[in-house]
Amino acid sequence: MNWKSRFYAMGLHGLFSLVLLLAALFLVFKLWYPTPLDKAMGVTQVFWVILSIDLILGPLLTFIIFNPTKKELKWDLFIIVLIQFSAYLYGLHTVAQGRPVFQVFVVDDIELVRKIDLKYEPTLKIDKAYYPHIFAQPRWISAVYSSNPKIAQQQKQDEIFGNSLTSRPETYQPLQARAEQIKAKVKKIELLLQFNSKENVEQILNNYNDADIIGFLPMKGLEQDMTVLIGADAQPVVIVDLRPW
Repeated sequence: MNWKSRFYAMGLHGLFSLVLLLAALFLVFKLWYPTPLDKAMGVTQVFWVILSIDLILGPLLTFIIFNPTKKELKWDLFIIVLIQFSAYLYGLHTVAQGRPVFQVFVVDDIELVRKIDLKYEPTLKIDKAYYPHIFAQPRWISAVYSSNPKIAQQQKQDEIFGNSLTSRPETYQPLQARAEQIKAKVKKIELLLQFNSKENVEQILNNYNDADIIGFLPMKGLEQDMTVLIGADAQPVVIVDLRPW
C-alpha cells in the first residue's frame, strides 16, 4: 500500500475542496447573509453541517480508494468528485433559497423576506427591481397596502392565513418613498437599554458617531431579531446585533 501517494491524492482533493469552501464562504457570508443577518436567519450552523460533511468526506474517500495500480481509479475518482460537487451545489442551493433577498419596511418594522417566500402573481407586471439577484446582497424596500379599500382589506385577510404583505412584490415601493412614515415610526435609542446592556449599546453606537442617527426600527429575523439604526434622512444606516424588544 502506497501511503505517500494516498496522502498526496487526498491533499490535492483537499485543495480542490478548500477552493469550493472559500467560494461558498464568500457567497453565503458576504453576499447572501452579511453580518448580522447570518445570526438573524440562523444560517451558520446549517451552512457548516451541509458543507463540512461534504468537503471532508470527499478527500477522505479519495484517500480510502486511491490506488495507482487500480484500473478503475479514474472512474472511481470521477464518481467521488461528481457526488461531492452535486452535494455541494445542492447545499448551496438550499442556503440560497433561504437567503433574505429584501429588507422590507412595513407599517412599523423591518421584515426579512427570503427568496423562497416571494409570491409573484403571473397576471401582474412587476418591476424588474423587485426580482432577486443571485449575486446581490439583500436590498432595502417598503411594502404598502393597496389604496383600493377592497384590495387592502383582502390583503389584510390574507395575512391572517400566512400570506404576508412583504412576500408580495406587487406591493413594493422604493424605501425613499416612505421617508415620512419611517420617521413617524422610529423608536428612541433609549428604548434599547431596556433589552440590552448599556455597555453593549454604547459600544455599538460609538462606531457610528459620524452618522446622524435619529432612532431605530426593529427587524424581524427567522432566529434572532435585530435592530436597524435610522439616519436623519429616514434611511437605514446599519443593522446591529441588538435586541429591539
